[in-house]
Amino acid sequence: MSKADQKEPSYIKNKDSTCENYDMIIIGSGPAGIHAAVQASKLKKRVCVIEKMPDHVGGCWIHTGTLPSKTLRESLATIHSIRSHVGETWVSRVVNDLHTGKLFGRAHKVSMQEENLVRTHMSNNSIHLLEGYGSLENRFSVRVVPPDSEPYTINGDYILISTGSRPRRPANIPFDGWRVVDSDEVLALENVPKSMVIYGAGVVGCEYACIFSALGVEVTVVDSRSRILQYLDREIGNELQNSMESLGVTFVLGKTLDHIQIIGPRVVTVAGDKTLDSEVLFYAAGRISCTERIGLERLGIKKNDRGAIIVNENFQTCISNIYAAGDAIGPPALAATSSQQGRHVACHAFGVNIGSFPKDFPVGVYTIPELSMVGKTEEELTKSGLKEGADYVVGRSHYYEIARGYIRGDSHGLLKIIVCFHSHRILGIHIVGDDACNLIHIGLAIMTQGGRVQDILRLVFNYPTLAEGFRIAAFNALNKIFPDGVIKPPPKLTEDESKKPLAG
Repeated sequence: MSKADQKEPSYIKNKDSTCENYDMIIIGSGPAGIHAAVQASKLKKRVCVIEKMPDHVGGCWIHTGTLPSKTLRESLATIHSIRSHVGETWVSRVVNDLHTGKLFGRAHKVSMQEENLVRTHMSNNSIHLLEGYGSLENRFSVRVVPPDSEPYTINGDYILISTGSRPRRPANIPFDGWRVVDSDEVLALENVPKSMVIYGAGVVGCEYACIFSALGVEVTVVDSRSRILQYLDREIGNELQNSMESLGVTFVLGKTLDHIQIIGPRVVTVAGDKTLDSEVLFYAAGRISCTERIGLERLGIKKNDRGAIIVNENFQTCISNIYAAGDAIGPPALAATSSQQGRHVACHAFGVNIGSFPKDFPVGVYTIPELSMVGKTEEELTKSGLKEGADYVVGRSHYYEIARGYIRGDSHGLLKIIVCFHSHRILGIHIVGDDACNLIHIGLAIMTQGGRVQDILRLVFNYPTLAEGFRIAAFNALNKIFPDGVIKPPPKLTEDESKKPLAG
């Protein structure tokens, strides 16, 4: 049996050896690091993961960000989904009687379940978990500094930096952990406040605005930009904002944060001509990569102005055997893309060809209702000089015209397909409404296979389902291409067109 095949404990603390050889060393146990580790192990490689908090494997993915916030959102969205069936009074009664300790406890339980699953995968694949801070000594060595023992050095043929990100905390914001908080602290609040100002209308700000508004908190979202979630298709963004407003969220947009004053148990926030008084200010304006003090400068590895490591298409830094992935390299900074990046790194390092990293992937935002998109927005197309009706058409289906939508009582919800007028290829899909993050995969599967909008019409959808929205939107788009009502097969693509995932 080779050394790589020998079963060893997955957790090593206070390691006696000062030098250990690995095929791959991974710094950080987020989704990129864990998926890289498992993939490398499947390739019979000797792997270790260095984690400064080994009692919190998974970092913000499992403990402070993705999982706990989505668990809270799921619980509250479920409660509010019964409004059209039993009325507002019953929803209010359930929310008012909700034991927040049990609610937050549920989120903690889900996080623990996921962490236990990750630990099982690490153990089953003989992945070593090393406690301590990891920093690059040279291109083949990493220094591990445990909290309670002497530092030691390990060697590896390949190194992956997957150190994640943290909330941006400007020096002029008086964070104190209970009146002024960030996304790492907001779920640790001892009591649910009666009022909250959220500065930042990005993903984090909008998701938590829905969570706390659903809990009955008076929520005001402030942002210096005039639109929420700037990268969204404008029509989809407007639909989401309207839905959030119906949930009780107030928006103050186009206002820069000027001043914060803590007065006893209250926080006064001044943004432009608006003065807002609340129990809590939640600062949710961006995240930065955790890439300080890990030896990048020593090796000349470059970063951008937000601390994100600069990599090539295979996630290699300027030193070919040192990779970086996940939030450490900046956007898209999604758990899904980070996981795939980690797997790509392991395969590329050890000579397994799985093709190029996907250019088309979905973005999911877990607001109430949720939102997901893939491909181009109308704004991107018009900016490139394309015109609606001449170069592209838009097919729409509103949730109130989908049988499952009005059964559910959905007053908000929109599925939007953008289609090339000439090739009939799907250029973008944008959904805001219940189950959007699941529904998007139907369109994604067609897009990534180079399919045309007619392919949707060849699918038989269960009735009644929200997925039928694809069929309605496809007919809506094709009726604009074929106004006489006779829908023809799509034109034959040239060889170059068939290779372009979003060809016009």
